[in-house]
Amino acid sequence: MAPGTLQRALVTGGANGIGAAICRRLAADGFEVTLCDLDAENAEALAAEIGAAFEVIDATDSIAVAGFVASSGPFEVLVNNVGVDQHAFFTRMETKSWRGGLLAVNLETTFAFTLGVLPAMQRTGYGRISTSHRKQGALGQRGARCMRPPRLA
Repeated sequence: MAPGTLQRALVTGGANGIGAAICRRLAADGFEVTLCDLDAENAEALAAEIGAAFEVIDATDSIAVAGFVASSGPFEVLVNNVGVDQHAFFTRMETKSWRGGLLAVNLETTFAFTLGVLPAMQRTGYGRISTSHRKQGALGQRGARCMRPPRLA
C-alpha cells in the first residue's frame, strides 16, 4: 500500500480466530477494515478494539451480501475467510448438509462476496482477493487421512 493511501478491506468470518488476526493485521497496516460475521458480540468487540466497521450478516444469503457490498463498498481488498466443516464421516453425510451447509458456506459465500467486490476492482484496475477457509486445510476432515504417495518396494 502506498504511503498516504487509505485502502478499504473486507474480511468475512472476521470475528474470531484467523479472521480476527487478519483484521488486526490489516488495521495495524493502515487499512480501513470492515468485518462480516454472524457472531455479533465478538465482531462488535473486535471492531471497537481496532477501529473497524462490522456487519452481522448471513453470508449464505447472496441477496443480503449483494446489498451490503453495494451500500458499503468499494473495497480494494477482500478476504474470504468464512467457512465451516462437517464433523461427520463422509459416508454419513446427507445431501442436505452437503449442499445446505458445506457448499453454501464454503463455496457460495466466496462467490457472492467476490461477485460483489470484483466489478469495482475491475473498474479501477486494482484489487486483491484472498480466499482461505479457516482451519479446514490444516485439520482436514474427521476420520479422513491425508493422501500420500504409495510406497515403492
